[in-house]
Amino acid sequence: MDENIIREIQRDIDLIIAFLLLTGQITLTRVYFGPGYFGVTVGGPLTGANRLESSNGNPLGNVTLDIVDILIAILILKDEINLVGLFIASDARFSLSISGPIFGRAKVVPITKYLKKNQKEFHTIVSNNFFLDDEFLSVLKNIR
Repeated sequence: MDENIIREIQRDIDLIIAFLLLTGQITLTRVYFGPGYFGVTVGGPLTGANRLESSNGNPLGNVTLDIVDILIAILILKDEINLVGLFIASDARFSLSISGPIFGRAKVVPITKYLKKNQKEFHTIVSNNFFLDDEFLSVLKNIR
């Protein structure tokens, strides 16, 4: 049950990414390689990054980038590739990492027992290493 809800949220995020690609609000920013797979990152002004464009203003280069963005969006819509993570740069800009089985990477599947284990470990790390003011947290929870 929990896995289905998480998967629905993941799918909604994928659809939003596809929409942003198709409307030109984000674009391909880089291709990366891992052991036995590759992926792409997408970003733009919404993620604090500059929109990738042809370095010399070549219209053919820009059209090629647009075609790649459309192909990435189509693969996302067909659920062939998905959001697999975030790439955060040292200058606070970030991009969305996209990959999947057709790029050689296993599909990201939520497994509740691992998520709960990670949540407990995160809670322990935060509790042991950071001071969190209970009053401040309660104020944050009441902000809507």
